Amino acid sequence: MDRVRDRYVRAVELWRELRPTYPSLSAPFVVSPAPAYGAAQVKLMVVGQETFGWGEGSDHGGSPSGIVDVLANEYASFDLGAEYRSTPFWSAADHVFRALNPEASSRAFLWSNLNKMDCGRSRIAPEVEERIGELALLQEEIRAYEPDVVVFFTGPRYDARLLATFSGARLTPVTPQLARVIHPDLPRRTYRTYHPRYLRMSKNWHALDVLIQECSVA
Repeated sequence: MDRVRDRYVRAVELWRELRPTYPSLSAPFVVSPAPAYGAAQVKLMVVGQETFGWGEGSDHGGSPSGIVDVLANEYASFDLGAEYRSTPFWSAADHVFRALNPEASSRAFLWSNLNKMDCGRSRIAPEVEERIGELALLQEEIRAYEPDVVVFFTGPRYDARLLATFSGARLTPVTPQLARVIHPDLPRRTYRTYHPRYLRMSKNWHALDVLIQECSVA
C-alpha cells in the first residue's frame, strides 16, 4: 500500500501547486476501503467521473502526508454515500454489489473516480486533467486493492480520459449502453456504462442487469 499512499502524497503536492491558478480545485480523492471490502465474495470497484467538491477545508498548512490521512478519514466517514442511497449513482452501485454478493451482510464495495479532482464541482480543464492523470492514482488503486470487477459509470464523454488512463485499452460494445474494457492492468470483468443518472432518465436502468449477467458469466 506504500506505493498508492506515495501517489496520494504527490497528488496533494500537485494540488497545492495548482491552486493559485485554479482556486476552485478540489482536494485529491483518496480511497480508504473498509475492512469488509477484502472479505467480499466478489470485490467490486465502481468508478465515477469526478468528485463534486471534496476535502473542503482539509488544508490547514499541514504536511502532505497528514492531509492524505484527513482525506482518507473523509472517505471513511462518507460511508459509500450512506446518506445518498436513493440517488442514481449509489442506487446503481448498491444494486450491482448486492447482485454479485447476495450473502454479504454489509455494503463493502470500493468507490473511486476517473478524475481525482474537480474544479468548482465540475470537470477540470484538459491540461489539469492531464497533469493529474500522470500520477496514475487509479492504476495504483487497482493494483493495490485487486478488485475482481471494475465498473466505470463514466459514459462515452469520458472515454478519451479512460483510454488515456489505460493506454492501449480497447472498448468492446456489448449493448448500446455497455462496453467491456480490455487492458492488461484491469481485471477481466471490467465494463464501462453510462452514469446511472443518465440510465435512469433515459429509461435504460436495465443496462445494470445486463452488466450483472455479463459479470456472472465472464
